[in-house]
Amino acid sequence: MKTAAIIPAYNEEGRIAAVLRTLTAAAVVDEIIVVNDGSTDGTAAAAASVPGVQVVTLPHNHGKGGAMRQGAMRTEADVLLFLDADLMGLTAHHVHDLLAPVCSGQSAMAMGIFKGGRLWTDMAQYFAPAITGQRAIRREIFLQIPNLESVGYGIELAINDYVHSLGLTRQDVTLRGVSHPMKEEKLGWAKGAASRYRMYRQMLDFYLSRRKKK
Repeated sequence: MKTAAIIPAYNEEGRIAAVLRTLTAAAVVDEIIVVNDGSTDGTAAAAASVPGVQVVTLPHNHGKGGAMRQGAMRTEADVLLFLDADLMGLTAHHVHDLLAPVCSGQSAMAMGIFKGGRLWTDMAQYFAPAITGQRAIRREIFLQIPNLESVGYGIELAINDYVHSLGLTRQDVTLRGVSHPMKEEKLGWAKGAASRYRMYRQMLDFYLSRRKKK
């Protein structure tokens, strides 16, 4: 199966290149697409500096779900690999392990769970593994998910909900030693807390909308 790694990125100038270099070293990845989601820094230039990377720049911020969909529309790959742009400790071995269950046909989706990286991110994924941004999924399934452009940070819950609604299998894959900086570290306490609030609010909005429909 052909695979495409899609990296939605917003203001990740200083962190994205490390993730991309790991992906270029992973033989199981056929395409690498960075969706620069209206960044105001040098994210696009940093991504373009890594050979073999396709950069798609959106004129304004679409939100995470919208950026992921834009990336998926720009490939014909059978399997999509979504990764956050600020990962630390990612290796080609992790990439292989995350893609393997889907490429082999064992599962429709695989979710990467942090373990042994940093205490706070380990704890976050222990209590809420379903919201991980690291996952592989068949492209035709992903593109069937409704309202991708509008769910924002609710995208992880939307994917899980749709896969579950179809009765498809998913597999959790441990990403040992992988982590990422907290929002408060990247943006400062005030802006980081505000960004975290927006993230959780968008997740809650999706959850409540699903409850209402049921």
